[in-house]
Order: sequence, then C-alpha cells, then structure tokens
Amino acid sequence: MAESLGTPLPPPPDAIGRWLFHVSRGFAAVGGLILVGIALMSVASIASRFLTSKGLQGDFELVQLGCAVAVAAFLPWGQMRGSHVMVDFFTEGAGPRTKHVLDALGALLLAICAAVVAWRMVIGTLELRASQESSMLLGVPTWYATLLMTPSFVLLALTALYGARGKWQGRAQ
Repeated sequence: MAESLGTPLPPPPDAIGRWLFHVSRGFAAVGGLILVGIALMSVASIASRFLTSKGLQGDFELVQLGCAVAVAAFLPWGQMRGSHVMVDFFTEGAGPRTKHVLDALGALLLAICAAVVAWRMVIGTLELRASQESSMLLGVPTWYATLLMTPSFVLLALTALYGARGKWQGRAQ
C-alpha cells in the first residue's frame, strides 16, 4: 500500500467499481459508528462502576456482538483500498505481470472464501433463529449479529472479484 489510510482515494472510473467503492465506504462508516457506540457504552459502564460499584448489565455481550458486526463491515473497504496485509517476500523480484497474476489469484481466493462464509452465515443465521439461541444476560438473539454480518461478507466477495478482475487486467488497485 503506497498511501496512508488518511489519503483520499478516488473512486474507480467504471460504474461497478464506483458502486462497490461507495457501498464499501458506507459499510465502513456504519462499522465506525457501531464502534463509537460501543466506546460510549463502555465509558458509561466504567463510569457507572466507578460511581455506583455496578456496571451496565450485559455490556460485554453488546461489545462482543457489536465488534463482530463492525469488523465485518470494515473488510470490503479494506479490499477496495487494497489495504489488506500482503506478504510479498517470495515475489519481491518477480515481474509486474507475475505479481498481477498472483494478486488476482489471491483476490479470487478471497472472493471464494468470503462467498462461502456468507453462505454458511445464512445457514447459521437460520439455525440460530430456529434454536432461539440468545446471549446469557440480556437475552439478545445471537442470530441478529450473524444476520447483520452476512451482507458484509457478500460485499467482500464482490469487491474481491472486482479486484481480481482489475489485477488480471494489469490495473493497480
């Protein structure tokens, strides 16, 4: 990655790329808002523990569910930015075409993995809903989190496919 995360990144020139870019950025923004909410709730719980010796009941359950949803929401944006960690130790001396082909294969593998995870999350969501599994203290149905995470993995698969196509065509991402 050549630029820092604070550097503005222009959207891709094609319509599909622009759509994926903006939707991924929106998902990341929602993930950020979820983390801000979690942080505020944590501060309130810590303050409550300090003032009343009693924290907010189930705060750790909400932190766990919220962080899972937020992290999943960041993944497509990381793929669109090309900011996932890449280990290029063995390909350092390879030519640009070889690197693009290997990057395309890596993105394709990521797309396949993300699609499989999304598919299994749909099945898991249905099973969690049917079994009525819920968190211990608050009784929050756990299928809510998997339901909210599934679109992020679908979007990750789409952004990885888009990135694989671009790398295969020799475009930098």
